[in-house]
Amino acid sequence: AYGERLSSSKGLRFGVTRFAQPNGTSSSSTGPGASAIASLKDLLTMMIQSGIVRSSHPAIAPMYFENLVRFGGYFEAEREAVAPVLMSFLGATGIHHPYNSVRPRIWYFLHRFVKQLPNSALAVYSSDFVSAVVGLLKISVDPAAIATPADAGSGYGLFDSQLFLFEACGMMLAPANLDDSTRMALLQHLFDPLFSGAQNLMNSKSADQLLQDPRALLQIHHYLTAIGSIVKGFPDVRVEKTASASAPDHLTASTVQVFLKAADMCVAILEALRNSQVVREAARFTLSRMLSVLGAEALPYLPRLIDSLVSSCAVEELLDLLGLLGLAVFKFKPYVAPTASELLLPVISKVYGFLDQVAQNGAAGTDEAVLLQDLRKAYLTWIAAIFNSDLDSVFLAPQNAQHIVTIFQPIATQLAADQSSPQSQRLAFGVISKAVQAWLVDPMGWHTLATLTPSALAALSSSSAASGDASRLRLRQGAAQALGINPSSDSVREARDQFKQFVMSTVLPVCFEAPTQPGFDLADAQASLVVAEIASLLQMTLLSGSADVASGDGNAAAAMPVLQVLSPPIGGDLNHNQCASYLSTALLPGLGCPASMAAEFVQALASLDQKQFKKYFVSFLTSNSR
Repeated sequence: AYGERLSSSKGLRFGVTRFAQPNGTSSSSTGPGASAIASLKDLLTMMIQSGIVRSSHPAIAPMYFENLVRFGGYFEAEREAVAPVLMSFLGATGIHHPYNSVRPRIWYFLHRFVKQLPNSALAVYSSDFVSAVVGLLKISVDPAAIATPADAGSGYGLFDSQLFLFEACGMMLAPANLDDSTRMALLQHLFDPLFSGAQNLMNSKSADQLLQDPRALLQIHHYLTAIGSIVKGFPDVRVEKTASASAPDHLTASTVQVFLKAADMCVAILEALRNSQVVREAARFTLSRMLSVLGAEALPYLPRLIDSLVSSCAVEELLDLLGLLGLAVFKFKPYVAPTASELLLPVISKVYGFLDQVAQNGAAGTDEAVLLQDLRKAYLTWIAAIFNSDLDSVFLAPQNAQHIVTIFQPIATQLAADQSSPQSQRLAFGVISKAVQAWLVDPMGWHTLATLTPSALAALSSSSAASGDASRLRLRQGAAQALGINPSSDSVREARDQFKQFVMSTVLPVCFEAPTQPGFDLADAQASLVVAEIASLLQMTLLSGSADVASGDGNAAAAMPVLQVLSPPIGGDLNHNQCASYLSTALLPGLGCPASMAAEFVQALASLDQKQFKKYFVSFLTSNSR
């Protein structure tokens, strides 16, 4: 309790802190908390040296190990205490405690303890650690888990706690200073029972028979999840955006091969048992960890994973899948472009399949309605991630280009007009604005599509002015090259022309219809964000209609300052602006707007900055809704 009061009042620092003095010397801290921390340090030292943990009483060990984990900073100052504490964790009153109810709690504390230690300090203990833990890693299915699905909140019994041990083993094998032959021997010791167990089950029955056997499916789930937990103990790959898709340099070649073998088995099992929800869950977890640790080495498995998951997944699974895909396109750009291009239509078809089903039959209840609302947001977030990662070219791949309007039609006419979810509305208009910038303003990929802060915009603008073309972001061009796409080709031009016609005929009317619907409160904070996105979209569309952009070869944006592309006002000659002419002479008058007010609106659209135009747009909508 004494330590808890200290830790809740301020962060504990057990090491000696030095403060610089005016004469250039230094002195130790003597603040009001220093003596209390020193006392706590002494208490922890006494606790460790007392040997009290050797007591088999069920209340002693959990409290002892919880104190060590809670005050993990102690071991930063007292490194020599790591060895005796780790041995007590691995001893008869630690993870092998005689009380069944105590053991899982200590497994959790061991996981936390290992996670707090510096990576370089683990290698010396790796062999002893795995040897002590491996006897606890035998996997069996809890009968209660068969009767009650884990998604009902019951979990998988003891196996949930075993996962802490599997991950801790992975952390112990991750240090770069661990001898590779030792790491491989220990990995084999951990992986072989999991590989053989899963393969024996797969060979014992046909896929149809396994799908009728809940115990076997749970056993396979446990094997795959345990593999993923071991991999989870290794650090994530650091991806350099300028690097090629090479092997991760934080893993040895032999470790990569072991993980790839595990990924092969995982995907093969998923393809055979894709109709099992628990197998899909395990495969998604394990392969997502492979992707994080192996980086581009694991990308070839992503299409097979998505193909198997999309064919049978429920809405909840699709939400997780969209999050995984969003992370993949952001983290592994631009060389994830071919994979993202291949997955685009199957995933979108699955999303629209769910949404169309509910549109026809209605939501079965409140829970389903909330799930579908989350699905809309997850879908739009994923599409936005593609644009923000400068991978807009995946939509222009030969198999996707002809479907661009089909993809964006529901976004404009349904999601952007859905008043029940202002977040979805904002995301929908934002995605369309990115598409307009990508394909109608800057189709050759001279500028980034990423959402930039005002300070980043200013820095990018100044660097562009100082360095010219050499400083411009060209990740978009690299992604197009990876897909073999020529932005000047006839097929790509045709796709852009179709999208432009779609923007004029469908998107622009929605920009005025959505915020004037009954129930849309312009004074509401979330509605204000929607209006801001609409205003940005209108200004981007106006820029796309300027004479240089609309009639050129697609390189007009190369000569534009970054701020002109990403942050209006637009300016220019409105007499030769296709969008301005359409707004002032056709769309706005068709909506009942007087010609003079329409001309004033277009002038404001071209001359005001984003903040000013948003304010004007609100007043324009208010005056025309009366």
